[in-house]
Amino acid sequence: MFSHALPYWQQFCTNGAERHLTMEHKRFAIAVKVALVLAVFALGGVVGIYQYFARDLPSTARLENFEPSLKTRVYAEDSTLVGELYQQNRVLIPLEDIPQHMIDAIIAIEDRKFYSHWGVDLFGILRATIANLRAGEIVQGASTITQQLARNLFTMFDVSITRKIKEMILALKIERTYSKDEILEMYLNQIYFGSGAYGVEAAAREFFAKGVKDLTLDEATLLAGLPKNPRDYSPHYNLDRALQRRRVVLKAMVDAGKLDQAFADSAATREIKLGEAAAGEQFAAYFLEHVRRYLEDKYGADRIYHDGLRVYTTLDPYLQRVAEDSLEAHMLRTETSRRYDQTKEQYEELILAEKDTLLEYIQSAVVAIEPQTGYVRAMVGGRSFRHSSWNRAVQARRQPGSAFKPFIYIAAIENGYTPADIVLDAPIVLDLPNGDVYKPRNFKEKFEGEITMRYALNKSINVAAVRVLLSLGPESAINYAHRLGIKSPLQPVYSLALGTGEVTLMEITSAYGTIAAGGVRAEPIAVKSVYDRDGKLLEENAVYREEVLSPQTSFLITNMLESTVNEGTGIGARLMGFVEPVAGKTGTTDDYTDAWFVGFTPELVVGVWTGFDVKKTMGRNMTGARASLPTWTQVMKAYYRNRSGEPFTEPEGIVHRVVCEKTGLLASSKCKRARREIFIDGAEPRRPCDHCAKEYTLIRTLPNLDDYDDADRRLLDDDDDYDDPR
Repeated sequence: MFSHALPYWQQFCTNGAERHLTMEHKRFAIAVKVALVLAVFALGGVVGIYQYFARDLPSTARLENFEPSLKTRVYAEDSTLVGELYQQNRVLIPLEDIPQHMIDAIIAIEDRKFYSHWGVDLFGILRATIANLRAGEIVQGASTITQQLARNLFTMFDVSITRKIKEMILALKIERTYSKDEILEMYLNQIYFGSGAYGVEAAAREFFAKGVKDLTLDEATLLAGLPKNPRDYSPHYNLDRALQRRRVVLKAMVDAGKLDQAFADSAATREIKLGEAAAGEQFAAYFLEHVRRYLEDKYGADRIYHDGLRVYTTLDPYLQRVAEDSLEAHMLRTETSRRYDQTKEQYEELILAEKDTLLEYIQSAVVAIEPQTGYVRAMVGGRSFRHSSWNRAVQARRQPGSAFKPFIYIAAIENGYTPADIVLDAPIVLDLPNGDVYKPRNFKEKFEGEITMRYALNKSINVAAVRVLLSLGPESAINYAHRLGIKSPLQPVYSLALGTGEVTLMEITSAYGTIAAGGVRAEPIAVKSVYDRDGKLLEENAVYREEVLSPQTSFLITNMLESTVNEGTGIGARLMGFVEPVAGKTGTTDDYTDAWFVGFTPELVVGVWTGFDVKKTMGRNMTGARASLPTWTQVMKAYYRNRSGEPFTEPEGIVHRVVCEKTGLLASSKCKRARREIFIDGAEPRRPCDHCAKEYTLIRTLPNLDDYDDADRRLLDDDDDYDDPR
């Protein structure tokens, strides 16, 4: 029975199977169609999402032309690096200059599949999502190196799904635009390592004071661990956490097959020696700030802090260092001897929330300029840039005191006066337009009667200078001061002769440099040339020179100022061992508020100012000779350490005569005080001195000494005559 039924069963099963397969095919076909429809919709959704979020993202062209922010580097005259200007401390370096263990460490800890994924690691995202869900918080990230680069290049640091999607889209675009090595090079030059350092080269210098090519394995792996959390893993703030993080990096390298376990164990136990942090003041900080302000005015802040300019300046690094050190050493001695209420050391102990503009402890400033070119060779704007960025060399206007007197005597020489002309040092009372009276007084509160103009300048006699200015008019002196280089406004008052008009140290030093250059003014220059990151020349500052004073007048005032150093108020320079030909002038204001010394040789002019930021007395006898001349002398001695100074060149049109210092006339054998004097040809005296001859005759004919007056007694006393400090 069953045998007869079998064919029917087989037929039934066959027909049923066929019907079943047909149904399966139909169902499969439907499923495929549904899947295709869903895929289309999904793809459309992805495309839509891509287009939506990509609409405001950087274009591929921008990616191709992207240039990271670079710091501006400022160089000295000898091409040594003075300092850097940046908001992001970054030094670009090619991938081939980065050691392999540094590259391996970064890839192992940040993105082990970097060379195999296409910008986004989907499996990594899934793995991180599961881990974060299990932990109930974010414990694992999944950003690839390319995603991190995208985030940093375009400053997308907000925490949101939108930012993550944009980051992924950018990563895909970057991968299409650049090769893997190019992406890695950008990443290693872009990523932040903490302490202001962007990129591996800046980080190596910041933390280990060496280039990245010189990093050892233990140093490189410590750096590789920083980008995840630059603050918390910083060896500057938490060395233990930094070392723990280094062990994680070393294990990642072992797991990635980039390092043997034995090498990893050895590196993990090595002691880290961080590079010494910059202690104290940054070198040439005030000069660097002066250059920064110049560049910002000309190019704008964006170019300074992002375009990687190369700036070549006029700075002499050795002279700058001497200026900084000698100024601070002299100020410390002054604080010790004067026992001021506030010292720099005491101020250092205070907690400084921010830089103050005006400080309470005594300050000083130095400017050194090459007179023939105007090149600024040294600039010190104060004792501590960390305490105050206020540049007292170029920003502070102060009264120059007697340092202004050379401009009075220049005006006099230009108007026919000679160094031998007699001026009266005697009390004077001047009526002022407002009804007040002006009674100038001398430093030593005494008067010397008739004196030569040379002597008046040598001894810095105030009343004599006022009388000269009175004969010329204040406007004449102001005119010459401005022609020589003073730019500050000056009031036409008689007290101008005593330096009551306020000027900057840079201005008056530059103006003295005009005298040193024989009457040719050279505009001060700090920046010689500027190049962009590609080496293209942006500017080159040529020397600007303009003759504003006759060489004869310049030589006469220079010679008079030589006497000031050799015989007068600047003699301290000689006593401190400076022997080269030099001319200069002290300046001291009322109540010893400001103290100056400005002096020059044919090759260099140096100005020094000393005082408090708030105008108050420095104490009795804190004159220019005491407060500023010592610093000036040290700078000059440093400049001439390996050279001999040249004498000032005498121009044509100068004649020499021996004159009587009492009358300014040609000296006779009867004149007790005679000296060789110089004159502009045609202005020399032609009449011999007969006054001394008359006195001599009078003395010879008087019957006894009791009848001699004081003048006669001085003439008889030869020793007293020749010991006279004049």
